[in-house]
Amino acid sequence: MARKEVARRGVWERVPGSGVWWIRYRINGQLHREKVGRKSDAIRLYEIRKASITAGAKLPANMRRNRITVAQIGQKAIDWYSNHNRKDLRTFTGRMNSIIAALGRIEAERLKPSEIDAWLSTHSEWSPATANRYKTVLSKAYQLAVKNSDVSSNPARLVDHRPENNRRIRYLLDEEEVRLREVMLVTTPAQLPALDVALNTGMRKGEQFSLEWTQVDLDRKRIYLNQTKNGSSREIPLNRTCLAALKTLYDMRPDEGAVFRSSRYTKPLADPKKWFETALRNAKISNFTWHDLRHTFISRLVMRGVDMRTVQELAGHKSITMTVRYSHLSPPTQSECD
Repeated sequence: MARKEVARRGVWERVPGSGVWWIRYRINGQLHREKVGRKSDAIRLYEIRKASITAGAKLPANMRRNRITVAQIGQKAIDWYSNHNRKDLRTFTGRMNSIIAALGRIEAERLKPSEIDAWLSTHSEWSPATANRYKTVLSKAYQLAVKNSDVSSNPARLVDHRPENNRRIRYLLDEEEVRLREVMLVTTPAQLPALDVALNTGMRKGEQFSLEWTQVDLDRKRIYLNQTKNGSSREIPLNRTCLAALKTLYDMRPDEGAVFRSSRYTKPLADPKKWFETALRNAKISNFTWHDLRHTFISRLVMRGVDMRTVQELAGHKSITMTVRYSHLSPPTQSECD
């Protein structure tokens, strides 16, 4: 008969199976309890508390490490992203500021997983994927705070991940592309190269609009991405259409900085949202975003019969699992046609 795991003194799971661990200890005969989170964190904090008691350290009456707020750990996380030159700084900052506006006044040690989940649920307009991204941002802030000993645990880790419907693959139909190009030719002709590059490379929006000329080799027909979403670098081959678009932009460049500029070609273009959404509306194309241009690139490769491993490499997917979402678009095999 298997032996039961010996319970560690002072550490216990209040609700069996919940994954939320507590610690308890006495100071001058008075019992103290603290909710922590993971068992490993609880064991570590218990040892810290016992060592402090043994050394005669006087702990705060409320037994909290400090009164640091969610706003403070959020700002520290933003500073960390800035100091480490993270490419997703802008996105992280925007989401973190929204969290701070809603939850910033709460003491970080007192914020409960149920409160985080309840706040996410108030945003009924968000997709499950969007809610999960906000949870991830808050979780990252707490991870950094734990490392800095500002808090003892990360409550965001205990918030249930919302199931995402990854089956939606919206790609640009041929007739839609014709209409879109006709509209852009009249309203924003200077942005047609940006559309061509998106449709023929499948770069993520952040990758494309942070691109600089030092990353483009027109002679070797390659784009070099130093750091992508999945943390690795990759090369992107340029086909004839994409090469022509980049040569057009190269001839217009004011410097060796940003490849993509505003319509007047004076400032780097960080986000095409404004002019792109207007063009979509005028072209009567609905339920479509810039990211769907990436879906279009991948979908067209699959529909041409390109094998999944090659598609994975060209798309920059870290896992083949992401690529096989498009497998239903593959042309039918001979046996399926018979």
